[in-house]
Amino acid sequence: MINPRNSLRNIIRDALLKGHEALVECMRKGLTGVEGKGSFGDYSHQFDLVTEKAIIDYVRRAFDEKAYIISEETGEIRCNNPELYVLIDPVDGSNNVANGVMFCASVILISKSPYLSGALAAGIIDHSSGKIYLGDENGVSIIGGHLKLRRNNLSNAFVFLDLASLMKDIEDSYNPTELSLKLVRKAKNTRFFAAASLEIAHILEGKADAYACFAKDLKIMDFAASVCLLRWAGGAYKILGDEDPSLLDTRRYGVVAASSKELLGEILALWY
Repeated sequence: MINPRNSLRNIIRDALLKGHEALVECMRKGLTGVEGKGSFGDYSHQFDLVTEKAIIDYVRRAFDEKAYIISEETGEIRCNNPELYVLIDPVDGSNNVANGVMFCASVILISKSPYLSGALAAGIIDHSSGKIYLGDENGVSIIGGHLKLRRNNLSNAFVFLDLASLMKDIEDSYNPTELSLKLVRKAKNTRFFAAASLEIAHILEGKADAYACFAKDLKIMDFAASVCLLRWAGGAYKILGDEDPSLLDTRRYGVVAASSKELLGEILALWY
């Protein structure tokens, strides 16, 4: 029997710490080389694989190998009659790390089903600061920080804007580049740090007000845990492409996340 639900936060925390230890050791040894491509199509670095193994090994032990695991590099680790589904991004921001910029995170989402709507608990570790964002439907906490969602309108907002949105003129029935330019002109400040999960997590601490990737460029593990944490904390989000994506899906998505429903509405109003 899998550990009771109230221990999921502890399992996530400890697995993230194992990943952090592994990544720090990789960086000490200079393990930054490319080792082929992962299951979701991006290049895998040595530190990606070592960090992933540390997290997966812990998760499999914690759940007695009764969890169905989906991870960015390895892909699916199946089991018969899974009791839970675990989505893992071992290192979000791999290109940052490979270039010596430690704006990066490890991410875990635990769900009762293979869909985002089944999310039970989630966690993110900021490898540069050691902060851990943890949450479930009962609320969100930050180890090493304080939960604080700002309530700015768009004209006063600090927004993370994924630059992939400026590289696409057509996405279904809308223009990501056009929307991005509208957002830049209306928001007080826009930035991009190339680690979506951590950028969205910064909203939880009041360091930012919103995140937008209008192009369908994000993998499910890039945003699933962080948008769940944001919702549990009282924020809001919109997934562009599928309201309830499968955790097994290798498609790419666009995402808009904000500290409040009102700010999300202002950003979505850019369509009109």
